Amino acid sequence: ITMFWKYNNNSSSEIDALLCKEDVTLLEVMDAEDIINQCKVQSKGLIDFLLKPEMMEELVSLITREPSPELDERIRFKYPNIACELLTSDVPAINERLASDEVLLDKLYSFLECEPPLNPLLASYFSRIMGALIAKKTEQVLDFLKAKDTFISLLLKHLGTSAIMDLMLKLMTQVETLEMRQNILNWLDSQRIMQSLVSLLNTKVDKERHYNVAQLLCDFVRVARDTQKNCSERVDPDPLLNTLESSETVSLLLDNIFEEERSESAIVGGIQVLLALLDINQMSIPKLNSQITYNSNINDEAIDIEHKERVVKSTTEAILGHLKDFHDLLLNPPKRMSIKTTVGILEVPLGNTRLQVTKLFAGVISSNNLKLSQEIVTLGTFSVLLDLFFNYPWNNFLHTQVENCLVSALKTHTSDESDENSNALSRHLLVNCNVIERMLKAWKDNDEQQKESNGLRQGYMGHLISIINKIVDLCSNTPLGKYLIDNLPEVAKSLDEFKESTLKETNAVQDSLLGGAYPNSSNEENDDYSDIAFPQDQMYSSYQVQHLTSHCIDGYSGFNDDAFNDGDDTLQSIDHRTDMNFSLTDGDFAQQRELFKQVCAQNINTLDDADDQIFEDRDHTFETVIEKEDINETVYSSDSDDDSPSGVPMEVDPWLSPKSSESNAAPIAPVDPWGSSQQSNADLNMGDWADFSSVSFDTNFDSAFDKAPSGSDISCMVENDLKVESIEIEPKSEQTICPKEDSNDSIENVAQTPNKDVDCTEKKDCEAGDLCGNKNSHQKVTQPVTEPSK
Repeated sequence: ITMFWKYNNNSSSEIDALLCKEDVTLLEVMDAEDIINQCKVQSKGLIDFLLKPEMMEELVSLITREPSPELDERIRFKYPNIACELLTSDVPAINERLASDEVLLDKLYSFLECEPPLNPLLASYFSRIMGALIAKKTEQVLDFLKAKDTFISLLLKHLGTSAIMDLMLKLMTQVETLEMRQNILNWLDSQRIMQSLVSLLNTKVDKERHYNVAQLLCDFVRVARDTQKNCSERVDPDPLLNTLESSETVSLLLDNIFEEERSESAIVGGIQVLLALLDINQMSIPKLNSQITYNSNINDEAIDIEHKERVVKSTTEAILGHLKDFHDLLLNPPKRMSIKTTVGILEVPLGNTRLQVTKLFAGVISSNNLKLSQEIVTLGTFSVLLDLFFNYPWNNFLHTQVENCLVSALKTHTSDESDENSNALSRHLLVNCNVIERMLKAWKDNDEQQKESNGLRQGYMGHLISIINKIVDLCSNTPLGKYLIDNLPEVAKSLDEFKESTLKETNAVQDSLLGGAYPNSSNEENDDYSDIAFPQDQMYSSYQVQHLTSHCIDGYSGFNDDAFNDGDDTLQSIDHRTDMNFSLTDGDFAQQRELFKQVCAQNINTLDDADDQIFEDRDHTFETVIEKEDINETVYSSDSDDDSPSGVPMEVDPWLSPKSSESNAAPIAPVDPWGSSQQSNADLNMGDWADFSSVSFDTNFDSAFDKAPSGSDISCMVENDLKVESIEIEPKSEQTICPKEDSNDSIENVAQTPNKDVDCTEKKDCEAGDLCGNKNSHQKVTQPVTEPSK
């Protein structure tokens, strides 16, 4: 953004004209369309105007003063918005003036002294400005805030406004430098800010602050833990996080949410904070298994795991003291009005309180705290959870949490029967709660209901299938199965019979693919459309199933086209380097040279014989231009070092080669590609070819020449293998060239072809060619002359 505004060349004439006026007001300047842009590019005249004490004071007043309600709603907050943009445009001079002027800071601070609720839009402007100052001028602003005894209390007072909550989170987490961040954290901890926040989860506090406090604490836990875990520098312990994770703060939170008068917003907010401390909702941090250890990621350090175990232990012990209160909430939740649903009137809704309590039980049960497990058994909590499961058949959120509770409890069963408390939960579920019998009975009742209600089944059936499958899996792979056979043989027999009959059939249906197959998994054509040809589909299918081996690539010369190359310096990869032989005899060179001359001569003659097919309009150009100064003279140019056209030696720069102004211009001398002294073609007896005789290669091209096509197959060269060259042709000798396409032609094939007359000017070829001209037209068209690739 800085680069954009720095080099923005928008005119500032309007603002300059305004600033030249006498007694110009701030509002007049703010009405200019380009005011924000000019501020961000730090226009000197505008910045000097804004830095005037009276202008800065008016800008701050626009942020902190409620606009008149008599103003049109469309422009009521126009100037406060522009003022916020100007003050947060990251102009160093403006930041310095705001942070160093105590009068301006006092005026800005006065916004917090207003009675709640604050205007949410103005609060967002205030939060943006204070957040920018804290980030850019941390020390100056922090010193100012420390001197205000009412700062923390005012923030807590206005936490019902989300913008103030965001400002407090920035204050606790987004100070950049480590030293200043630790300084502000220590100051906030000394002000007992965590205890104050937790105390707001009280029934006497308004609901808006309940929600925002819970969100603030959950976000702080996540950000603080991620900072300590991922920071590359050494980070001191976060005093605010340590205070929040302490058992004293957790106990204070529980005491506040369980006041005599229960408030759903306070209870739900408190449970959200407890879940954040237990790390139930964060997948990045490992969770406890049945042996009170963490299934950690390999990157977790032992000290980090130990810290998390300590936090979970202290939190669950604090919850243990209020476990009966949570159990009572399942039986007597906060009162709610009946609601109308798609399945009828729900007189007693489940409510968010009972849902969150069930979620909390699912989290603490997995910790396998023996005292907590024993307390759950004593209270009979699982019987209540099962009742809720079946009494609210259409609440799948509840079903998910009850399933987690049941599976977590059954997973805690071990083979050690010496300690009665070790398997208290699993035994309680199997013996006292009859969990398996209730699941099988619910399945049977659902089958009967489906017959009576035309196939309508209970809403919990999906979770019921999942629960039974997990119980069967645990009985097969853990000591739970042996305990069931030894102590409840009838139940074990019923479960086994159900598994082999009903459950097996149900799982087969559940696992079957919709439609019988995965989409697009079959290559068989539909019989209904077997007679219809779809060439595009067939080509695409062939492309999908084709495995391009080295043999396949060799057979398709198109892979060597220039279109597949990134540039002139791109090297073609060879997968069969060990099989290639570069040993060429003198006879091979001579045969290739003679044949190449014949092909080039025939192409030039073709140009001379096609006067009536060339457009005379020189404005018609193609990708390259064919230039010819005289009918008997042709100058070729090459685009790369790898392509050597006929009549021109290799290593000739086409841009440095002067055009001949006379028809009998001397040819350009060849250049030795190997850097040796320049010699004439006659001395080398190599024509226009580079001398490779001094280079020793070990491979043989005989096998490749054996496959050369006949002379008729090379009547025209492959379009993709030919290099379009630049030749200008006079109108009297212009002619259209229409090379035939043959993807298998190459210089090796040409070298082995008998000397035949190559003609590309047949009528049928011209009709099919892309560059065919109109015989009746006398316009000139520039045409490509193609050159075989090496």
